[in-house]
Amino acid sequence: MPRRCLIVEDQLMFLQLLRAMLQAIPGLTITATATSQAEALAHCRSDPPDVLILDLSLPDGDGVVVAEALAASNPAAKVVVLSGQAASFICPTRLQPLIYGVVDKTSAFGELQAVLQKLLDQPLPSLTTREKELYRLIGQGLTNKEIAATMGLALTTVETHRKTIARKLELSGGQLVRQAALLGNLNQEATP
Repeated sequence: MPRRCLIVEDQLMFLQLLRAMLQAIPGLTITATATSQAEALAHCRSDPPDVLILDLSLPDGDGVVVAEALAASNPAAKVVVLSGQAASFICPTRLQPLIYGVVDKTSAFGELQAVLQKLLDQPLPSLTTREKELYRLIGQGLTNKEIAATMGLALTTVETHRKTIARKLELSGGQLVRQAALLGNLNQEATP
């Protein structure tokens, strides 16, 4: 069952990019986003997430208050702090069981993907060596015809592999391209 995720980030453009990236991660469902402490508190109380991606500096208060509210409503939840203040963040003792990771925004995407993949502990279904290579090429934006030429395969073989990968990962064509572009290298490392 996918883990339900709330993203709390006050910078709208960063929030949109973050949401697009996280939607491509298998095992994670974005249920809501919030741009303020008040909005995040309302979500934590009415529909507590399993995973909270939390900015510490919000326009109307401290993100730590949001983590405390989540601890009260869902003690089993996990929080990944994603903040420009990550280096100076000192986790209050009462929240230590809840905090799963602290990621600096300047290295956000790569590090956040790794932390979330570890948290979800759900590696992708095994792909064959050829499927991994094809998946990587999909992530580079190559068409089926270009992949066939690069790998020395027939176009129909590439199409068959692509359908198999999409079925294994439970993704549609567009979702497969997006996930391969965002997570191709990470998933390649995560699969045997």
